[in-house]
Amino acid sequence: MFETDFFGWGAHIWAVAVAATLLGGIVRGFTGFGFALIVISALLLVADPVSVVPLALILDLLAGFTLLPQNYKDVHWSGIRLLVLGSVIGVPAGFACLLLVEPEPMKIAIYLGILVSVLLIARGFRLASVPGSGMLAGTGVVSGFMSGAAGVPGPPMVLLYLSSPLPVSITRATGIAFFIVVDVFALALAVYKGLIDTDMMLRSAVLIPIMAIGTSLGHKLFGITRPEVVKRAAIALLGLLAIVGIGKVLIG
Repeated sequence: MFETDFFGWGAHIWAVAVAATLLGGIVRGFTGFGFALIVISALLLVADPVSVVPLALILDLLAGFTLLPQNYKDVHWSGIRLLVLGSVIGVPAGFACLLLVEPEPMKIAIYLGILVSVLLIARGFRLASVPGSGMLAGTGVVSGFMSGAAGVPGPPMVLLYLSSPLPVSITRATGIAFFIVVDVFALALAVYKGLIDTDMMLRSAVLIPIMAIGTSLGHKLFGITRPEVVKRAAIALLGLLAIVGIGKVLIG
């Protein structure tokens, strides 16, 4: 399908990238989150974090822009402000870890974070009331850190909202809006740190149409399928990817 070296990636990496981008787009369009988790979890099996995280940020940002207009009215804007305030602290700290920590320990940390988040969501962790200011701001710090270090701001924010009494539609819309803000901030830092080169931009250009197809399919599914179906499938897939990823790093 691809040449041995196409924009710096071999055929096996491209095969994973295409499949993960399509699947991630479908899940993102349906649930409002999960794209970066799926793409990064899959690509870290065959590539290093520095080449994967900025790419996922670029694609996730574009996916968010395509979904926001249809979901704008459901966004929990008071929560967004506090989440963003916290992420301003978390994103730079995460990027520092991405640049300073060796790839293998970073991969394990990313996968463990994903696995813990998946287990908490799957076990039905619940809050008795809508999250307060402190909890929202603190979640923003953790989400920002995970965005800078791993390109995956979703798990903390999604866990918080899914565990609250707020409707799933608000969780979906708020995630779409929040990830746009965090992705813009994280990408600005990535550019400043020189993490985005020509090859990465060209890889993004190849994957953007695939991502767009996936998000379009996922958005259509949102109106005709129960959210629990895709949510359970995404949780199972993410858990499997996290376990396989940790095993691959430990075995070498």
